[in-house]
Amino acid sequence: MGWQWREGSNPSDNLYCGTAGVLLSCAEVAGCGQQLLGPAGSAVAEAALARLHYLVESPDAADDVDAGLFSGWAGIVVALRAWAVASANGEAEAAARVAADRLADQVVAERYGDPCADIISGDAGTLLALLPVNSDRCQAAAEALVGRLIAAAEPTEFGPQWRMRPGYPSLMPGFSHGTAGVAYALAVAGVALDCAPAAELARRGADTLIALGRRSEGWAVPLQLPPKPDRPPVFYGWCHGPAGTGRLFAQLEATDGGEKWTGVIHECLGALERSGLPERRYPGFWDNVARCCGTAGLGSFLLDRCEVTGERRLLDWSQSLAVDVLNGTNARGVGASWSNIEYTAVNPLLAPEPGFMQGATGIAGWLARLHTFRCGERPVPVRLGVDPRWV
Repeated sequence: MGWQWREGSNPSDNLYCGTAGVLLSCAEVAGCGQQLLGPAGSAVAEAALARLHYLVESPDAADDVDAGLFSGWAGIVVALRAWAVASANGEAEAAARVAADRLADQVVAERYGDPCADIISGDAGTLLALLPVNSDRCQAAAEALVGRLIAAAEPTEFGPQWRMRPGYPSLMPGFSHGTAGVAYALAVAGVALDCAPAAELARRGADTLIALGRRSEGWAVPLQLPPKPDRPPVFYGWCHGPAGTGRLFAQLEATDGGEKWTGVIHECLGALERSGLPERRYPGFWDNVARCCGTAGLGSFLLDRCEVTGERRLLDWSQSLAVDVLNGTNARGVGASWSNIEYTAVNPLLAPEPGFMQGATGIAGWLARLHTFRCGERPVPVRLGVDPRWV
């Protein structure tokens, strides 16, 4: 059955904090050279792969998890596909195809819980996991998801936006739960499925974000609309800030070309520079070092951009962030781990996590890529389907 990883005391197989995320990180490191993965990393990858194989082969396993990209079955598809690419593993590729077909069946039969649009656990993330389509079942499911996302667009004074789920009280424009992530998925699908309405709506969603981000103190999308007095007006991580939103603009730059999207990416980078991170300016400002809400997510975005432009300053910037993260490595225990901070808690230093989006494996993948770049080499990209990296 392999190994399962835990978020706190809860075992999980998902991409965000569990087994699939561990395998995805192993794929990212392996893409930088098998010698970086090493015997211990290879053993971890084999154990994670065995667990996901067990789930795919179990006749009822797909009914026990949701369809989400970071929360459920779609993440298992992505992790298996990534490992197949990084390790030339034919069995993993075959398992990914089986898992994708089962995911498609869930989508078509609508057997996956309450409606949700976002990239974490909703239709946008599930759509990404089905691309490229490898079967008629996946084609039908992907087209159904595109249709649902188009129908879910909500007109606002700035342009179309997406709510995390129907009736949710706030709009969160960023990548994880709102407009940036949904528009990204539609942009990718517009190319993969040759769907002009999806591509056009993605551009309109990006224009909405450009308008929302125009502020007197520099460009940055709001954390949520309407704003809440107990939350900051903007955030800077992958989940709600420029490190995530910039990925939408980079996708449109790659597919559409033109100076418009390149200019907005520069504005994203400018917002990150002006923020002062990773300095913790006040409790709650920058308390996270991981991929989702913290420094590793920004460092990964900088490497992706460096891969496109070749700008040395982006590589140096990512390196400076890595130094800060390494200075915070936990000395206790075996190997390396990191803690995030919850400043409102009695004991604000949280227990280290192993997972991809909030823990050590996600940080390790970024550090491996950074090392490879600094050695003058280019990592083998872990492309998760037809889309560029979205993590």
